[in-house]
Amino acid sequence: MESEFLSLEAISDRIETALRHSPADETEIVWLEKRRGKSRKRNRQIEGRLNHERTIMVRVIDRRRVGSHRTGFGEIGELENGIRAAIAQSRSREPLPGLLHIPADETPTPELARLWDSQIANLNAKRAERLLEPWAGSRGTLDLQWTAARIAVFNTRGVRRQAAVTAAGVEARIGRRPGGGRAASAARSLDGLDIGRVFERAKQRHASGQEADLTSGPRPIVLSAEATAGLCDILNRVAFSAVSYYQGSSFLREHLDVQVFDRAIHLRDDATDPSGLPFPFDLEGTAKRPVDLILKGAPKTPAVDQRQAAQLGLEATAHAIGGNDARAMNLYLAPGHLSEEQLLEAAEGGLWIGWLDQVECFEPSRVQVRAVARGVRRIADGKLAEGLPDLVWEDSLLRAFSNLLGVGSEPVLRISHDGVLGGISTPAMAIADTTNLRPLLESI
Repeated sequence: MESEFLSLEAISDRIETALRHSPADETEIVWLEKRRGKSRKRNRQIEGRLNHERTIMVRVIDRRRVGSHRTGFGEIGELENGIRAAIAQSRSREPLPGLLHIPADETPTPELARLWDSQIANLNAKRAERLLEPWAGSRGTLDLQWTAARIAVFNTRGVRRQAAVTAAGVEARIGRRPGGGRAASAARSLDGLDIGRVFERAKQRHASGQEADLTSGPRPIVLSAEATAGLCDILNRVAFSAVSYYQGSSFLREHLDVQVFDRAIHLRDDATDPSGLPFPFDLEGTAKRPVDLILKGAPKTPAVDQRQAAQLGLEATAHAIGGNDARAMNLYLAPGHLSEEQLLEAAEGGLWIGWLDQVECFEPSRVQVRAVARGVRRIADGKLAEGLPDLVWEDSLLRAFSNLLGVGSEPVLRISHDGVLGGISTPAMAIADTTNLRPLLESI
């Protein structure tokens, strides 16, 4: 694979040549060119790495048969080989009924300011080390990740979408003992990342002094904004993705337009909102727009691309991510009106959970999830008190998100799994009467 990070002009030229030479009835090429880096500060040590990734997805329609191919090689000859491989795959499939077309959308993409930040694009291990140097002597860990990407979606029906985009995320951890503090942030520019503020927020959440024991019985919990993001992410992937809806594992199959969550739950996807990590189009080339996924507690739609929408009788939501799937990538859980202090007061006698790791769903129809709760602290007199050892938390999100004490007013933005296409913006929230918490060591 070429190690060169190609320009949009070079990518465009190669795709155009391959499309002109394609013998298929219709052809689509999606090109993702990424340079990704990670750097970690632990006490006085700073280490980092940088790598280059390329993913090219080819889809064809030939004689009413659909075929696809994925490669990491971007030379024109390899693109043409990819088209031939997609055609060969299509001929092993049955023709589909109806008039088939590669999707096309002529809607102008939204005007989005500052998708590209040269400071992020020019980061390498040495520059990242200098960026983290002010905290080199500080106790704790800082993880910085960044991505510079060039993305193009071209097809033989006239779609020509392309964008250069950057994103960075930072995670701070203070203390390895029970009640350690953690915090995170993300932005499309280094200026918007504010590493110092994230580090200070982690320090404020860190517990010192004597450890507490987990007591039995139901108790309320307050999830930090970062922990709430972890739950919204798993809910999105197992319930609102096109694959989960199409296969019937999503609870949305039975509950569209039915209020199953607290009316304070309003989850939207909005890749046009500049407060997040905006992006102008999906990987079919469809222009992005705001979409309500949950409104006043009622699920409204799964994420579907144009072809899936036609198959399912739904409205397309501009969420294609390639590989015959669609997923919302720019999630916003609407903030409430409670400060963090008011949330703690509402959950008096309960627990604060600062972070959720290893979040998994083991019963999609109920969104029954299991996660490791870290940074756990008691709530006493409306404030964070002693730290507790890490816990395992299990609950149904259908139950938890319909059993709220309140939603916080200050959202935090976390970067998405792919590192560049979007992020998750969520506030803290308080949940009543949680019972299924147990020490992590008992689960091993």
